[in-house]
Amino acid sequence: MSSIIEALPDAQLPDHYEVVNGQIVEIPPMSAFSGEVANRIRDELAIYARNSRRGRTRSDMIFHVPLPEDPTRNRAPDVAFISFERWPESQQIPYRGNPLDIVPNLVVEVASPTDDAEDLLSKTHEYLRAGVELVWVVFPRLRQIYVYTSVGTAPQLFTETDSLDGGSVLPGFSMPIAGLFPIPSDSPDNATDE
Repeated sequence: MSSIIEALPDAQLPDHYEVVNGQIVEIPPMSAFSGEVANRIRDELAIYARNSRRGRTRSDMIFHVPLPEDPTRNRAPDVAFISFERWPESQQIPYRGNPLDIVPNLVVEVASPTDDAEDLLSKTHEYLRAGVELVWVVFPRLRQIYVYTSVGTAPQLFTETDSLDGGSVLPGFSMPIAGLFPIPSDSPDNATDE
């Protein structure tokens, strides 16, 4: 676990943070648009989790995702799915402290205007190296989702005309992508005649 977090009082921690190379890194909150997309994905995953009884979905949680070069690495994905094999329903959780010492099966990162694509790709590779089986990187403005299953394999691209499945990580899961993306307020589709 990350002793740097445990050594600080909660009042000294930023609202949104990760731990990278032993340092607390404040991360900006998602834009409202990206947050809505993340919540729509979480809603779909929560329905799947409840109906399949295979696991649970979480957002706004910090997970310990250790790497050989940084065993204290903690990340806060926008959405995560964790199987009951990795996080049993009966497992107790400490009342105080972060992170959760579990590597999720699926991680979703939704790009916001403040995100850098290279940073998202680097984070994706970290997740996969730490044992995450499936990573969805969502670009709401482009209405695209890139699906990663391993560091050395090219991602699969899904657009709003596709349905996204969960492969072997989420057997039986399918989600039409078109319904994930609201129309942004500055979209030409919202233009009104003056």
